[in-house]
Amino acid sequence: MVKICSVLVLLLFTCVGSSIAETYKWVDDKGTVNFADDLSQVPKKYRKKVRTMGDIGPSDAGSAETAGEATPARGTEVSPVAGETPEEKGKKDTLFGGKSGATWKGEFSALRTDVAATDDRITELNKRLSDTSGMSRTEYLSIQNTIKNLRFHRDEVSRKLDSLNEAASRAGVPGEYR
Repeated sequence: MVKICSVLVLLLFTCVGSSIAETYKWVDDKGTVNFADDLSQVPKKYRKKVRTMGDIGPSDAGSAETAGEATPARGTEVSPVAGETPEEKGKKDTLFGGKSGATWKGEFSALRTDVAATDDRITELNKRLSDTSGMSRTEYLSIQNTIKNLRFHRDEVSRKLDSLNEAASRAGVPGEYR
């Protein structure tokens, strides 16, 4: 019964993934992997071991551009930080397509983290499917459906990563920020 509930909760989170900002993952005493979208849903005794799966919603990094605000062109400098050398200042302040190198790096990192977390979830569910002896047909089908949805999500995130890479190439973003 507990496993079925866990799978149903996982299925629920997978189906509404676009509205969830973060997913929390933990393993209970019986070895069951559990997921929640709110830390308060994680039992207190597992909160120290909870793993955050990351943001799986749309990125806010480009919000200035999507809000219609003017963004500086490539090579535009922003205000300097006191005590920096001119080389540090020039490298840090250069904008590529209206975004700093750190912003680009953060966007790439977020998408790669999402791909890795999704791969981890798929691997865990595939391991659960390797031994179906104590599993009901409903649970089995639910896990298969969850894996299908996770693969779809991974493909979607991979397309976003490819699109970001193309945008970075157009903006002239150096490899160190990718």
